Amino acid sequence: MKTSSISLRVADFLKSYPPFEYLEEADLFALARGGRVKFHEADEIVYEKGQARGRFVWIIQRGTVNIYRETDTGEELIDVRAEGDLLGGSWTNRDVPYTATARVAQESILYALPSDQFFKRCGAQPQAAAFLKSYFTIKHESDRPFSEVEALELSENAANWLTQTSEVGERAANRLLVAAPDERICDVAKRLAPGLQEALVVVDAEGCPVGVLTEADFSSRVATGEVAIDRPVSEIMARPVLTISPNMTVGEIIMTMIRRRKHHLIVTDNGKTDGRVLGIVGDKTIQAVHGTVPIFLSKEFPLALDINELRRLRDRADELLLRYIEGEAPIEWLTNFIAQIDRMLTEQAIHLAKQKLASHGWVEPKLDWAWVALHSEARKERLLRSSQRTGIVYADPPADFDLVAARQWFGMLANEMGTVFSVCRFPLDFRGRMASNPAWCLSVQEWKENFTRWIQEPIENEIISRTPFFDLRAVTGNRALVTEIKSHIRECIGRNPTFVPLLANDAMANLPPVTLFRDSVLDQAGVRWDTINTKSNALTPLVDIARVFALGLGLEDASFTPDRYRKAAALLPQYAEVFARAVEAFDHALRLQTRVGLSRGDAARLVRPDELTPLEVQRMKRIFHVVAELMDVAVEHFRLSGAQSAGK
Repeated sequence: MKTSSISLRVADFLKSYPPFEYLEEADLFALARGGRVKFHEADEIVYEKGQARGRFVWIIQRGTVNIYRETDTGEELIDVRAEGDLLGGSWTNRDVPYTATARVAQESILYALPSDQFFKRCGAQPQAAAFLKSYFTIKHESDRPFSEVEALELSENAANWLTQTSEVGERAANRLLVAAPDERICDVAKRLAPGLQEALVVVDAEGCPVGVLTEADFSSRVATGEVAIDRPVSEIMARPVLTISPNMTVGEIIMTMIRRRKHHLIVTDNGKTDGRVLGIVGDKTIQAVHGTVPIFLSKEFPLALDINELRRLRDRADELLLRYIEGEAPIEWLTNFIAQIDRMLTEQAIHLAKQKLASHGWVEPKLDWAWVALHSEARKERLLRSSQRTGIVYADPPADFDLVAARQWFGMLANEMGTVFSVCRFPLDFRGRMASNPAWCLSVQEWKENFTRWIQEPIENEIISRTPFFDLRAVTGNRALVTEIKSHIRECIGRNPTFVPLLANDAMANLPPVTLFRDSVLDQAGVRWDTINTKSNALTPLVDIARVFALGLGLEDASFTPDRYRKAAALLPQYAEVFARAVEAFDHALRLQTRVGLSRGDAARLVRPDELTPLEVQRMKRIFHVVAELMDVAVEHFRLSGAQSAGK
C-alpha cells in the first residue's frame, strides 16, 4: 500500500477523536504523513517510568493500554486507555522523563505521531489546546500542572465578557454627567433629557459623589408637584451612593447590583465615596454592551405577588445559568449568582408568608431570628435545585416570653416556606432536615447544645448524618445569631481534639473510581459500572475533605469549598499543590453536574460516560486522581491509620 494511502487512512481515523477533530484536514494529513503505524503484543511495554521521552506521541487505533505507577507494594493501575486515547505526551515540559509505565493489555495497533508537530498544530487551535490542557494534566502523566500563562481560552467563549473591564469602563467614563448639589432642578433636567443619559452624578467641590439622579427621580418627585423645579437637586437626589473601583469586572459589577439592588454604580478613582468620580455604570449600560444579563431579576423578585411568579423567575435564572455554564463562566461567579437569586426568592417568600399569617391574625414574635441554609446552599454551591435543607434560629427568649406562641408562628412560617420552595421545584429533604421540623427551628442556645452533644459524642450521635449542619449560613435575618453558633462550634472542637480526625476518617468512605474506560467506570476492585455518581465519586469527597480541613484549622470564615482549600494551602504549604488541584477538580465536577442536570432536568446524580463531552471525560478522570491524592493528604495530616470511624 502506498504511503499516501496509509496517511489518508490514519488521518481519516484521527478526525473522529479529540483533539484531532478540531484540526484542519491539511494538519491531519501532515501529522499522519510524519507518523508510523506500530503493532504491539499483549504485555509489551510502550514506555517505562523514568525513560527519556522519544519524539512521538501515540494514539491507540485498536486495543487497550494500561497505565501504572510504582508504589511501595508494587504497581498500581491508575488509568486504562482505549481506541482514540493518547499516550506519552507532556503539555508543558517535553523533556521530562515518563512519569508512569504504559503496558499493552491486549494486542494493539498504535499510531506514533511526531510530538513537536502534534503540539504545535494543536496549540494553534484553541479547542484542541483546551482539550490537551485537561488531558495531560492528569496525575502521574505529567510532573506539573498546565501553566495558566500558557492557557488558551476559547475565542468564542459565550461568558468570557464576565471577566472583562475595558468596554464597560470606557462607556462609564464617556457617559458621565455631573451636577453640583445647589444647581436648580430645572437646569439639570435639561441635561438629563430622555435619550441623552440614564443618570447623573451629584458631586461636591472636590469631585466626590454625594448623590445620584435618574429620570425616575424627576418623574416621582418633581412631576408630581412634591418638589418645585426651582429647588436644588440635592432635595431629590438619591443617597448614599454605591461606589466601585475602576478595574471592577463586568461579573463583579453585575453581582454588586444584584446583591445591593442598585441600578447605578459610581466609579471613583479609589473605589470609595471620598474618591474623585470617574464614571457611572447603569444596568442599561451593561445590557447595551453585553446583551442579556441577570440584573433585571433583582427588580422582579421584590415585585412577585405569588408563588407562581417566584417559580417563573427561578426558572428564568436556570435558563441564564445554562447559558453561562456552557460558556465556561467562572464557577465562583455562577455560585454567587444563584445564591443571590435564591436569597431574593427566600426574602420575597418570607414577605409573602408573613402577609398571609398576618391576614389570619398571627403576630410575628418580637425576637431576632434568621432563616438558615444548610449543606450546599450554606456553602453557596447549590446550582441545581436540590433538596431543601433549612433551619430557623431565634434569639434566646427572656424568662417571661410566650415561647409556645412564638414556636407556633415560626412553624407556620416554615410550612409556608416549604410550600413555596416545593412549587419552585426544590424537593423536600427525605430526612426532614428542614425548618418545618421543630428539631431544626431552635433558639441559639438550643443550637449550641446540639453541636456540643454531636462533637463530644460523635459516634453515638451518628455524626455522618449531622455533617450538613456544620455548613450553615444565615440567608436573611439577624446574621449575628449564626455567627455566634459558628464561634461556639470552633470552641467546642478545640476542646475535643479527636473529633476532626474522626470526621476525616469518615471522609475516606467514598473511594474514587480508577478511571473511565470506553463507556463504563472502572472501580478500585476492577468492577465496571454503567454510570458515574457525580456526588459520591466526585463532589462529596471534595466537599467533605475541605470541610474537615476547615474545621481542623479553625477556618470559620471559609465556607465555599475552593476557599477552604485556598486558605488551607496558605496554612499548610506542603499540601499547596494538591489543594490547588482540588480547587480545579471541584470547579470541573460542579460544572459538569450542573450542565448535565440542567440539560436533563434532574439532579444529574448518575451520569453515563457517553453523556459527557471528550473534554469532560478527561476532566472526570482528573477528578478521580485528585480525590485519591486528597485522601492520601488527609491520612497523612490527621494520622488516620488508627482512627475509629463514626460511620461504623
